[in-house]
Amino acid sequence: MARPRLVLALLVALVGLAIAADDTTKASPEASASAAGPKTATTTVQVITLAPAATISNNDDIDPTGNCLEEIKLHCEGVDVGEGNLADCVSALIAESELQDAESDGDPPSVSDACREEVYQYKISRNTNINKNIPLAKACKVDAESHCNNTWFFGYTTGKIITCLRGIKEMLAPACAKQIFKLQVDAATDFRADPELYEACKDDATTLCEGVKFGGGRVQACLRDKRMQLSWRCEEQLFRQEVEDSDDIRLSVRLYTLCMREKRKFCMDVEPGAAKVKDCLEEHRNEDGFGNQCREEVNKMIEARVRDFRLDSRLRKKCESDIYNICAYLGEVDNIDIADESIVNCLQDYMKEIQDNDCRATVKKYKELSAEDIRFNVPLAEACFEDRQRLCANIPPGSARVLRCLTGSRTKLSPLCRATLFDEEIRFSENIDFQYPMKTACGQELERYCKDVPHGEARAIRCLQDNKADPDFGVECRKQVQQYENEVSTDYRLNYRLKKECRDDIDSLCSSVCTADDGTICGGTVLRCLTERKEDIKSESCQREVLYFEKMEVSNFNNDVILAAACRNDVQKFCSTIEPGEGRVHECLRSHRANLTEACRREELLLEEEEAENVELRPGLLRICRSERRVFCGSVSPGQARVFRCLAEKISDPDFGEPCRKEITSKLLRRQANWKLDPTLRKACRTSVSTLCAAEDAANSEEGLVYKCLANHYMDLDEACQKELGRAVHMAFFVWTEGAILTSDCDEDVKALCLSARPSMAMTPGAVGQCLAAQLEEGSKPDADLTIPRLSEKCSALVDVAEPPNMKQAFEASLTVALLQSQLSAVEASTGLTMLQRDNQGNAQALTLTGWTALLGIASMVLLVLWGINYGYRQYRGMPQQAGYTLVVKGRGSR
Repeated sequence: MARPRLVLALLVALVGLAIAADDTTKASPEASASAAGPKTATTTVQVITLAPAATISNNDDIDPTGNCLEEIKLHCEGVDVGEGNLADCVSALIAESELQDAESDGDPPSVSDACREEVYQYKISRNTNINKNIPLAKACKVDAESHCNNTWFFGYTTGKIITCLRGIKEMLAPACAKQIFKLQVDAATDFRADPELYEACKDDATTLCEGVKFGGGRVQACLRDKRMQLSWRCEEQLFRQEVEDSDDIRLSVRLYTLCMREKRKFCMDVEPGAAKVKDCLEEHRNEDGFGNQCREEVNKMIEARVRDFRLDSRLRKKCESDIYNICAYLGEVDNIDIADESIVNCLQDYMKEIQDNDCRATVKKYKELSAEDIRFNVPLAEACFEDRQRLCANIPPGSARVLRCLTGSRTKLSPLCRATLFDEEIRFSENIDFQYPMKTACGQELERYCKDVPHGEARAIRCLQDNKADPDFGVECRKQVQQYENEVSTDYRLNYRLKKECRDDIDSLCSSVCTADDGTICGGTVLRCLTERKEDIKSESCQREVLYFEKMEVSNFNNDVILAAACRNDVQKFCSTIEPGEGRVHECLRSHRANLTEACRREELLLEEEEAENVELRPGLLRICRSERRVFCGSVSPGQARVFRCLAEKISDPDFGEPCRKEITSKLLRRQANWKLDPTLRKACRTSVSTLCAAEDAANSEEGLVYKCLANHYMDLDEACQKELGRAVHMAFFVWTEGAILTSDCDEDVKALCLSARPSMAMTPGAVGQCLAAQLEEGSKPDADLTIPRLSEKCSALVDVAEPPNMKQAFEASLTVALLQSQLSAVEASTGLTMLQRDNQGNAQALTLTGWTALLGIASMVLLVLWGINYGYRQYRGMPQQAGYTLVVKGRGSR
């Protein structure tokens, strides 16, 4: 049954073969005969005098009684013969059959091979001389004579006038442009319909594409697939046709044929032309429902574009001035005679300097593509071709899979591949849009947490890092962010923000640490240098970035690549079940400190030194003491251990939480093992340690040897070191625990002189220290009873080193509940009166002051407060001597 005319009209429109309905498309009386009935006569015509006269048959059409007779009877009934009308009708049938073959949807119309070839041969002949194409000659007569009149010099050459008109199609009149487009469709469908392409490529096609069926753009596709084997002339003409056809998907026949279903599904409302449909298909190619055949063809299109910018009409037009200005090329863009992928690379490298916004957006898209698929990254694809075959042959391209494979095999790569890969990684570090797996996995998180954060300058990446601990943060996104942090920790150059802000400080402080310029990573050495010399960093922005990196280190042990390498076996042995993050693996390793390898123990100690500097680097403490920090130390700025010192001074407050108190106490006890864990003491006593206690320091022991050495040489220390040592010992007594490293010399004294009367004293922070201070005071009096037990010599010397609080601190401390309990306990012991309620363990729970007992208690408290003030004055170093006070002079040298 014959198909309706409406269907035929639609098919003609789809392949761009609609015939203009104006008078210019009708043959002149001299060249026309009656439209009725078959046309077998031949006629000689010469519409355009620049071209030779042409002999045409059937009034410029295929033979209606020839090889296409059956197709014409079934599908082209009523179509007038002449000016290519029958040929266009059959061409539409051929195009429909190609589309349905590609979609495998229903039975395609049947067109015999003989009919196909007759149509192809008709169009091949027609395109050798513009006068053989009557509609084209009439529509383009004025344009040809105005723009293509060069035969007077060169003489007429087959197809030259048509070639000339194709090259200036943007200047042509609409009717002429429409006919040129039809001609381009013919040439894109069968390479033989392009005289110059056929002449240049016929031998290559015979040799390389034997057996490939003519039509459907199949021969051109075959030649492109074997581009490296083509002759120079063939490659040049093939590329010329690609450039001419790049604007419209209908001229990319294979792409159009294989992607019709996707075009209808994803790009229904997109008008053809200006590469709009191609761009639409590119944008949707990774979505569900996009066919594999179409996706592969789109990827081939992108790969061709990145290898030569001229195949992308958008970039060619939008970036013309920037190509000249930035990439220093002169002349016509379409005639640039260089390795054209270098222009795309140049524009990517200098993207921030691009003036045209549309050009910048287009180049950014190319950079995103190069980060997604190695095929779209020409320098990397070529540098790593053999490495990819050797190491990643089974990894399909796309989704950055091959790039991940190469980075995972970095040490096995060839020098050129390794260096090129590293350069690309540095380029991609600036924007999450170039971090394909992370951007894909974090779409919801970007919308939820970072909606208003610009993507450049690694801002969106930092936003994701800042929010990754949120309970609602997606698991896959968190995994990608952690992997990103692991990667940037291997080399500072991959950390865009740190590299940018610390450039000058790295040059001045760490320039000799790592000089790798062949793609070899620095392995965290420059980052280690910056953390060790952070006090010398001049740039505040660099200081902030180094602190942020330190937070990454303490949170996840993998982010300290030097430590991770040193502790790999220890982690496997002791902490294999611990999930990295929030400092958990570090806590696990430190709980097995005595059993760690020496290298791992040393690295953990270095990290502990960093953590001691800033409470922000102690994720566990921050988590446990969040409320206490806000309530007691909210106005204290982090750094130089200020927040930790503030919290330590407040642990005796009754509102201080018990979990936080235990955490602070454990940190204070841990400090006693190594003097370097006390930042202010480390800074103040650095010189003294190097001159007086170098041997103890070199031992790297966990026995507090440097502390003990400094105490033995107390009078040889400078004033700053004396002050910090006194504070450290004072805090050690403040949280006294039996067996503690620094205060163990006083354990027996504490038991005999303090705990014997009040067994629960050790549970009150500062109580043992007050007791020992009182014992030292009593023993130093000139009229002291020598029969009463006093502090041992070692303990006395240690207590004497402990710096007492100044007057104000003593007064404030005397008003705290903890000290009040201690004072009232002393009143109980001396008077026998019950003034405190206690639980079964002896801990004070409440006051029981009533009647005259209350009056006596209040009076006693006032006296004790006054005594405390007087005691503070007398013990405070540097104050004038007072009556009744005997100065205890601390001996020089060792005790």
